[in-house]
Amino acid sequence: MNKQSIITTLLALVTMAGQGQVKCHVEGTVAEGTKTVGLVIYRDGTDPKDSSLKLAVKDGRFECDVEDTGIERWHIVDFGEVLEKGMTSRSDAFFSEDGATVTIRLDGDKFKVTSTGKEYQQWQTMEQAANAKFRPLYEALDENDEAATNELERQYHLWTLDYYKTHPMLGFLFELDGRLKGFHYNDTGLAAMLDIYHRLYADLYTDHPVHQRIAEQEALGYQICGHKYSDYIIRTMDGQQVHASDYYKDRLTLVICWASWCAPCIREANDIIPLYNQYHDRGLNVFSLAHEFKSTDAMRKAFERNGYPWPCLVDLDDEFGVFKKHGTANSALFLIDRDGTIIAVPNNIEELKTKLEEIFNDK
Repeated sequence: MNKQSIITTLLALVTMAGQGQVKCHVEGTVAEGTKTVGLVIYRDGTDPKDSSLKLAVKDGRFECDVEDTGIERWHIVDFGEVLEKGMTSRSDAFFSEDGATVTIRLDGDKFKVTSTGKEYQQWQTMEQAANAKFRPLYEALDENDEAATNELERQYHLWTLDYYKTHPMLGFLFELDGRLKGFHYNDTGLAAMLDIYHRLYADLYTDHPVHQRIAEQEALGYQICGHKYSDYIIRTMDGQQVHASDYYKDRLTLVICWASWCAPCIREANDIIPLYNQYHDRGLNVFSLAHEFKSTDAMRKAFERNGYPWPCLVDLDDEFGVFKKHGTANSALFLIDRDGTIIAVPNNIEELKTKLEEIFNDK
């Protein structure tokens, strides 16, 4: 190794040392009668299958040390059950805080996590307060009363936002970071969280890398309900490269995300045709985005067969990453106001009908 290489290596080591290290100890137990398949601990934003922290349960107990460059959110999951069944409810989170002891209990399908770490305790205090306030209300609900359920979820969401405003905590930043990374089009609370972040949290925990991660995710241009619809480059059915803004600027616009390989998408698009006919002459503009692979042949056939009366744009083989920005792989609806703001992301045709009736005063 030459002199320059030695200096470079030493500088790298100094940089790593400057980042600091934290270590917490995890102690876990498994209730008698509860069988585990494959418990894994992994860092937020990483793939559990790549984790080196695969836990061995012996006599109903497991333990390990978790090390990181700072306080971060970590998860424990029965990943073996995910591989066997395709899903699991055995999942929970904790924070890597230096010197903290994290105690985990698995009983049936639920983890119970406690920690001596102060940041996690702040997060847990909020969870306990929410549980005490809202669990009795949820248990008293009629499961068939959708309106009451939606209203209670709205109240819970508002309560959580108010708590974040008055109880600054690192857990809020982790939650926002995670929701941005896993962005889904119907996360209608994300705009409010981002507003809280920029007003109240941007100058808190300024040395933590979570701020950089949030900035990078925001720069991707996600189509977030309550924010402006972000322009992007896309292709027409004939392969011409265009700007999406040419199809929605200054118009009340419905964007239909669909794919020729998605049967529910086809049915939804077909159901929108009568709404288009009803409202188009009154100011409703529509265009669709197709998520296709290898060829646009199937999309063209579906478009012609069903007689869609609106323009269709296409992102073939994720050339422009448009569907990631929309938080979906196939079906989604975005209603954009004339000023470019996303005012609704209806989950179904009935919600879309209700919103259009409200806009056009048809009730």
